[in-house]
Parts: sequence; C-alpha cells; structure tokens
Amino acid sequence: MVLALAVLLALFYFGITAYTRIVEASAVEAGAQMINDQLADARQDAISQNMAVEVRLYETAPVPGRPTAYGSLQLRWKESDGTTPPAARPLLLPQAAVIDATAVHSTLVTTNTEPPTADATDLRIDPLTRAFHFLPNGSTDLAPTGQWTLTVRAATQFNPANFPANWACVEVDPVTGRTQIYRP
Repeated sequence: MVLALAVLLALFYFGITAYTRIVEASAVEAGAQMINDQLADARQDAISQNMAVEVRLYETAPVPGRPTAYGSLQLRWKESDGTTPPAARPLLLPQAAVIDATAVHSTLVTTNTEPPTADATDLRIDPLTRAFHFLPNGSTDLAPTGQWTLTVRAATQFNPANFPANWACVEVDPVTGRTQIYRP
C-alpha cells in the first residue's frame, strides 16, 4: 500500500513538472508571436496612416528578489500637436511569460532609454517605461547601427546567470522596421 502511494506521488510530481514546462513553453511562444504581430501592425499603421506610431513598453509589477521585467506594450499615435492617443488596446503578455530586461537579451528596454512622449492620460508611465517610434516610411527612430531585440522568457526563470533553454527573441530592423522571431 505504501509503495503504491509512493509510486503514485512520484508520477503526480513528474506529471505536474512536465505540465508546468509545457505551459511555460506555450506562453513564451505565444508572447513572442503577439509582440511580433503587434510591432508589424505598428509599422503597417505608420505607413498606411502616414503618421508616426509610438510603441510603449511597460514593466511588470516589481517582485522582491527578482530583476525588472516587462509584460505589456501599447501602440499610440504620435499626433502633430504632440498628443498620443491610443492606436490599439494594450497588449498583455501571457501571465507565464515576460520580456527579459537584461542588457544582453533585450536592447529595446536596456540600451534604448528613450522615455515615452509626455502624456497625462497614460497612468502606466513610470521611469522604466520605454518607447520607440515607427515612422511613416516604415522605418524606426532607433539607431541604425544597433541590434534591437526583445527576448521573451518564462516568468519563473529569472536568473540572468543561468538563462533558460526556452526563450524567443523578437528583433526589429531599425532601417526597414521589419521584425523577425528567433528561437533556440
């Protein structure tokens, strides 16, 4: 009886571990695809409307003992009068995924320190909010010599010294504005 219970508990433990990994992998994949699609929409909107689109990246709620991470973004029109009305609803990553905020993995939030356009209507802006723009010709206002990336990882894997095996990187070409996803 005790042996059967021990075997059952071991199976349950390994099943939960495998299920957790599957959920995290799915969240990372979905998060990277969502970011890629949103950035492609921003580029297309800038071209079709002949107006700059600001991409704002927002940090997640701070968790003690964990490094800064980002979990949402929003597209905003950059009007000629300086206002920035929303161009789309905020994009929230799946709960199990975040954008890593280490310099090696996500240059769009570490190297690019441009703050968003001042906007009293956006209550989520804080000192760690980052922004860049897609211009009417489809390019960006990012430095053309830089490599601009956002790396999505599981929210539970936050040790930068031991980066997880499951991640996805969205790269933005600063000259053409096109995006591409890289996965291990």
